[in-house]
Amino acid sequence: MKKKAGMIAVILIYAAVAVIIAYLIILSGNYPTGTDTLGYLYKGNMLYDAMGKGDWYPLYDSLWFNGVQTMRYQAPLPVYFLAFCQWIAGGNDLDGYLVFVALVFYLGALVWFYIGCRSNRPGLGAFLGMLWFFIPNNLYILFGEGNLPRVLALVWMPLWLHWISAYLLEDDGKALTKAVPVFTMMVLCETGFAVMISAAMLLFLLIYRLLYHRKGKCLPVIGAMLVAFLITGIWLYASMKGRGNTGSSGVMRGMFQDAWISLNPIRRLTRGNVDFYFGLSSFMVAVFGALCSKRKSMAGFWTALFLFAGTMTSVYAVLDKLSAGHPLWMLSFISVAAGMILYSFMKWNSLKRGFVVICCVLLVADCIPSFSLIYQGKGTVSADERLHRTADACLITKAREVTSQRAAILDGGSLGAVAPYLLTGYDKKQVKGTFGTGNISAATAVNIAELEEAAEKGYYLYLFDRALELGNDTVLIQIQELKQGTGDIRKVSDAAAKLGYRLTDQNDSYLLYHMNTYASFGTVCKYDGIAIGDTAASLTYGNPDITKGDSVSLDDYTFRELSEYQVIYLSGFAYTNRERAEKLVKKLSDNGVKIVISGDGIPEDSGTKERSFLGVSCQNIYFQNGYPVLYTSEGELDTALFDRSVSQWKTVYLNGLEKIDGYLFDSGRRLDFSGSVYNDNIVFVGLNLSYHCFLTQDENVGAYLQQLIGEDLKELPERIIVPLKIHYGRNQIRITSGKENVNTSLAYHDIFGSRQKSFKEHNLLVVHQGVTVIRMKYPYLWRGIIMTLAGLVGYILLIWWLKRAGDRHKIKK
Repeated sequence: MKKKAGMIAVILIYAAVAVIIAYLIILSGNYPTGTDTLGYLYKGNMLYDAMGKGDWYPLYDSLWFNGVQTMRYQAPLPVYFLAFCQWIAGGNDLDGYLVFVALVFYLGALVWFYIGCRSNRPGLGAFLGMLWFFIPNNLYILFGEGNLPRVLALVWMPLWLHWISAYLLEDDGKALTKAVPVFTMMVLCETGFAVMISAAMLLFLLIYRLLYHRKGKCLPVIGAMLVAFLITGIWLYASMKGRGNTGSSGVMRGMFQDAWISLNPIRRLTRGNVDFYFGLSSFMVAVFGALCSKRKSMAGFWTALFLFAGTMTSVYAVLDKLSAGHPLWMLSFISVAAGMILYSFMKWNSLKRGFVVICCVLLVADCIPSFSLIYQGKGTVSADERLHRTADACLITKAREVTSQRAAILDGGSLGAVAPYLLTGYDKKQVKGTFGTGNISAATAVNIAELEEAAEKGYYLYLFDRALELGNDTVLIQIQELKQGTGDIRKVSDAAAKLGYRLTDQNDSYLLYHMNTYASFGTVCKYDGIAIGDTAASLTYGNPDITKGDSVSLDDYTFRELSEYQVIYLSGFAYTNRERAEKLVKKLSDNGVKIVISGDGIPEDSGTKERSFLGVSCQNIYFQNGYPVLYTSEGELDTALFDRSVSQWKTVYLNGLEKIDGYLFDSGRRLDFSGSVYNDNIVFVGLNLSYHCFLTQDENVGAYLQQLIGEDLKELPERIIVPLKIHYGRNQIRITSGKENVNTSLAYHDIFGSRQKSFKEHNLLVVHQGVTVIRMKYPYLWRGIIMTLAGLVGYILLIWWLKRAGDRHKIKK
């Protein structure tokens, strides 16, 4: 009875602390914090509204990214959990956030308390349950990064560790079967994080195998993880199919840091909680446990130390060279390591009470500086008022007022999820946006990146033309994102005016441009040039009249299609048959089409392994900081120094040109870099001049390239705005157009199907004249079902195998 009363008391204390945490957040008024928090709140609110209309799994959201499949690429469990929290809060998403934070603390604490009771250490379990939420890195993930799915996954992670350890160390086969549904929930919280936990578990199993020398235990654990991934197949298959790049090398570099930063407790007092923090006390406990604990708890301590070693910047240089290392964003492992340290600490039951108390005091002391993430003092304004002020200061309030169809906010990500949330998900008025958070889910991710790059590099004519193509009658630009900052305001406004945008409002930080047009519209455009290849886009920024081809392969284009253009630029292109591709290029040139071919983008021939085309071959050459003197038919070509980011310039010169237009001297040798073959309409250019011009806007090189491709392409294409009628129904879109081949500005998705003819151009949906009904259906349904069924069968086989193994073990005993 006494034990039961104690358990009830602990549960009630947890509930009281959860309420206190929520109250402190309200008192500060500084919520919700976190870079991505509002993005996840928007998704939860979107689902909440959809469920209110009877749609429990919305396939399509029209507000973000010109239309997006939110539930396909966002792990569903956190979205449903946030919608549930919003329901508890009476329908307000900001209040739902408070419920979310309280429940995350409460559920996480109960998990640790349960583990403590199962391990016959209820007191320590109750303490760790209280501590887990306040672990510095856990607080940073919640209130700094705003990664709500990962926070929810961390609630279940200790239970996953407990069941795996029970199987490995106590021969409890049932524990492994219990671990599968727990890990399945973690996959449905954040798949990428589940992959990281799997990697950490493989390291744990390796250390376990070295310490215990026991066979036959590791493979079932690996099988259990695979089964969990398979069970989620009905969602996971579609989510992985067509998913974009998960991150660049530059992003990966930011997921490593010096050990001094990870362990320095003073840094949080001087700089604030702006870094991932492993924890000095956690590191000391891990070292202490790795050296002094018994084997039953030693594996977790050693695993945590190896994970910590993997977060150091010196490791990045190794992993960056391994393609398999790109998903290993090591700082994300810190909370996994913390969980292993605390769990191993609990299982270290031979440790004397005095040392237990000292370790607990150290762990608590390390959490105190991070408490400011929760409470920074009593606030003077409410969360709602703070968001209103932010919207006013960023001119988003004004943008919401004037926007008819869609708005683009170019802030370089400085506002995080705040900007798209304030535009599309705040108050009752919902304004569509080209941007959002989590570009991996955007079919227009490339288009968005091009807008941002155009602003950064100063290609403003291109910026507004492509913004119009994306259906934006409003463009909001943060001044610091311009190439020359305030010095470029006149230049930006002049470019905007050429397309019909006018400067509607501005302040010290933002410029708001708006065009008066139809409530719903698309565009019809005629380009004079086309750039084909995965490295061809750089030329289009300075030449808006050149369109980027949707395919990099010449085989995907017909002579009829390409003959409509005056100029074709090839760079990073591909083909299946070189002879056929060369015949196509010759035929086009005979018909007056000019073809400019970048030597750096000529593909390697599958047969000869040489990089050659039309008899012109490429030879590698390197330059440091800048080109030597370049000679052309018009005289010497003075060039600017290379961009700072690429001082070591790897490029090519050309052999086999029939008519030479440009050359240089290297170590006394004359090397050709520009000229023509077959006829004057087929021009080759080397030295990666177009990319150099894109990076530096070298005027002399730009003038030379313009001479090759034509001056007219610097101007705007012939783009006509066309009114459309667009009606959104449940899983369908009805579009009425009065003209042929209208780019609707709606993102094209693979779930679109129609009896009327439609196609994709620049990742956007193009329709013909009349009424087009786009119907949507769940993607890859049967393949996902088969994958899930395979997982369930695997789970049943795992249960059967574990039961048989357990029976054999009992007989042996």
